[in-house]
Amino acid sequence: MTEPTHDAFAPIVEGFTLQARAAFAARLGACALDAAEAQIVRAAGDEALNANARLKISRLLLLELHAAKRAGELTDGDDAAQFAQFVARAAAPEFAAHLDRRYPPLRERLHCALDRQRASLDALLDRLVADRDALSALLHRPAGRLTALGLGQGDLHDGGQTVARVTFEGGDVMYKPRSLRIDAALDAFLAHVFAGDAERIRAPAVIDRGAYGWAAFVAHRYCDGEAEFDRFYRGLGHWLAVLRLLGGTDIHHENLIAAGPVPVVIDVESLFSVIPPSPVSTYGDAYDAAQALIRSSVLRTGIVPYRAPALGFHGVDVSAAGALPGQQPQVHMPVIADPGTTRARVAIIDVDRNAAQNHPSAQPNVAAHWDRISDGFIDASRRLKDLDANGELEQRLAAFAGCRIRDIRRPTQAYAEIGRMLWHPASLHDEAAAIERARDLFVRNAAVVPVAPSSASEIAAEIDDLRHGDIPIFVAPLTQGRIAATFADWRAMRIDLEELTIRSALVATELNRNLDVPDERNRLRLYYARHPHAERLEARRRKLAADAVAQLLRLAVRGGDGSVTWITPETTHAGWLVQPVQHDIYFGLGGVVVALAGYRAEAARGRADAVAGLDAAIDGALRILKALDAGEPPRVIGGFNGHGGQIWTWLALHDLLDRPGLVAQAAARAEALERTGFDDDRRYDILDGSAGVIVPLVELAGATGDARWLALAARAGRYLEATAIVDAQGARWPSTVSDEPVGGFAHGAAGTAWALARLALSDAGDAADRARWRALSDAAFAFQDSLYDAALGNWLDRRQWTRDETFHTWCNGSVGIGLAAGDLYARTRDPGHLRMLRRAAAASRDTWGASHTLCHGDFSLWEFLVRAAALDPEGCAVDRDASTARVISAVEEHRGVIVSTTHAAFTPGLMTGLAGAVHGFNRMHPDCRLPSPLLQERRAQAA
Repeated sequence: MTEPTHDAFAPIVEGFTLQARAAFAARLGACALDAAEAQIVRAAGDEALNANARLKISRLLLLELHAAKRAGELTDGDDAAQFAQFVARAAAPEFAAHLDRRYPPLRERLHCALDRQRASLDALLDRLVADRDALSALLHRPAGRLTALGLGQGDLHDGGQTVARVTFEGGDVMYKPRSLRIDAALDAFLAHVFAGDAERIRAPAVIDRGAYGWAAFVAHRYCDGEAEFDRFYRGLGHWLAVLRLLGGTDIHHENLIAAGPVPVVIDVESLFSVIPPSPVSTYGDAYDAAQALIRSSVLRTGIVPYRAPALGFHGVDVSAAGALPGQQPQVHMPVIADPGTTRARVAIIDVDRNAAQNHPSAQPNVAAHWDRISDGFIDASRRLKDLDANGELEQRLAAFAGCRIRDIRRPTQAYAEIGRMLWHPASLHDEAAAIERARDLFVRNAAVVPVAPSSASEIAAEIDDLRHGDIPIFVAPLTQGRIAATFADWRAMRIDLEELTIRSALVATELNRNLDVPDERNRLRLYYARHPHAERLEARRRKLAADAVAQLLRLAVRGGDGSVTWITPETTHAGWLVQPVQHDIYFGLGGVVVALAGYRAEAARGRADAVAGLDAAIDGALRILKALDAGEPPRVIGGFNGHGGQIWTWLALHDLLDRPGLVAQAAARAEALERTGFDDDRRYDILDGSAGVIVPLVELAGATGDARWLALAARAGRYLEATAIVDAQGARWPSTVSDEPVGGFAHGAAGTAWALARLALSDAGDAADRARWRALSDAAFAFQDSLYDAALGNWLDRRQWTRDETFHTWCNGSVGIGLAAGDLYARTRDPGHLRMLRRAAAASRDTWGASHTLCHGDFSLWEFLVRAAALDPEGCAVDRDASTARVISAVEEHRGVIVSTTHAAFTPGLMTGLAGAVHGFNRMHPDCRLPSPLLQERRAQAA
């Protein structure tokens, strides 16, 4: 429980700990230690007792300091003298009586906590003396004299007990106040599975004494050379496979140490963990199955990177493979500001997470070793499957029966936060109210977390532990039933989906690491075709399209009710997470279903090969999509991740599937947008904001004949008018991706200008409205044009304003700007749009290879170049077949669709993943008329 601390209060704290320290000193006098050893132990014990008390009473002392100051009781000299006066007063008997009146339970609780801790120190001392000779088995030499003692190597549990590092002349060992039988059983299991491997994964050697034990100290060492790095990351994959079998959890970054090429897990209390039942949603069996798969997958080991909102640690990754330097957000920590003065107070500062020893280098590059982790997981899983097939595995697992295991029933951080509350001065003043508040929090937590303690007696015991400074733990002997249940879950595991989850989580880690790093992926065009060719182009296109659809269907999660969904790495408000796809177009289910429906339409026209199971997958995904749309209001309103995207999705599916009822789905989404309104929109752009709903609403009005939706589009236009920043440079809107307004289609001025121009070309509003929207659109295009750099031949990206940075993408660069200009030129023949179209085509030509996506890769580049050539053969000429050959050859050469930053993961989505490739391959047929999501089209367009 982190609290504000400072040595200025040391004399007061030492007064509170005097009795416990004296008792420990007396106990030391009766032990078989020489004088130097006794001094080492006494110093460590005194510091541990003082630190424990200091954590609990610092806030109270600050409150009393300020109370005395406000009451005029501190009258000596200057400020330093007045602080010294307070410290002296706190040593007087009257101060103790005052504390008893104001904080009745304080001294009893504190003395109880210190007595428990002192008793645990006594036990450690006795055990150290009794076992010193036996420790030579771990040190491989006589232990010799004690030279150092490090207490407080973890939280206090079970009566003030904690892990300690004990240093002898012969080396270091770790003392653990729990049975280490499970550690020994695990390492014996690993020795059998990886027999003959001198650098196998391992747990430390141990001496088990029943109620406690000793473990060999594992020294951290960085890897030396690429071969050791490969071994280390392959070893992480081995751990994932073993822990997936054994139901291992809590292997976070402090529980794994990189010992050169060997990842060593140093704390294995939590094996054969109970998988809590997944809550049943209203979204369909497949969605629930996807949630259950994630909950029971390798993610729960703690090794695989995973970010989730957590009390006090929002967005922090503490995994053994993650927790990368430069990736972690800072965490809040209370400290005492102006210590040693009467101005002393609690201040909250942001601090970096402490570096752990889980990485094999100072700057680990996990991305370079994704394949090794995945290969290690598959290799070890096959070994385990072979042992199971031979009938050996069940027998080996039986050796764990009777081992004492720990269940993680509530997060440690939740306990820490409630413990802090129970030691707050207000809680010590009115303890009954604080206890009731803690009880209520635990009861409500148990209502949503199935494994959390829920009975009155369990909750009372948790609160009692926290009242005396312990973090509650739940330990029990492992039963054969628990082993059998965990084994059955492993046997039902789908290795392909587990590998998918591993890769997705690792990719999410890399994406989180790069959240604040300038986007390099579009400048490093690595995925172009080295040897493009147009031989058998149509046959190759059809094969790649069919293969992509087959892969989507193969890696789908299916439910007993026929529903279908997928799992993906996706960005959320907490960072990148692995989760079931949501209903959006960009990453989510809406975009996947549109792509599959488009493929179905092309196959019906003979322009694509039939793929078994396609119709059932579309129907199953539609089932979940409808439920998600009804039950999960989007967090934003825009055209790809919000209400606008939902409207477009249902209109596109209406046309592609020829199901008239789907227009009603689009209208229902528009009604939800109508209720939401625009006043809370702070994104404004095509992707997430008000600009993104305009074209879908105009199209919905055309599909239904209902002018209501034109009126709603007009509301969006007026909101953009009201929020625009307009000056001599043009018009733009605040940005969520930069401190300054930006250009570009998805996030910036070009996309908003295009949407306003489309609104002005519609029947929305009256003539005066349309004239204003047209003028605002022209001003926004003027701002976009102000970013054009003639020397670079492209538009500058203001997110990188300190550098001459440009991009050739739909989202932020020339492709999106060019598509907007081309669409408006086709509708108006305005020479200004033609000029922008030609600039974009010149900037984008021969920029293949950033990725194979619609958002920022070759499929959107192909779409733009081919459209531009059709619109302006003179100024934007391009060879269609040569462009098609470049994309197809690149996918073939790189052995699949590369989705840029997530290229190592299966990413099903439309804008960043495999569904986008399906759509792109479809569009390459000369007769294809599928509408493109890049311009929120409803009606089929030629490419």
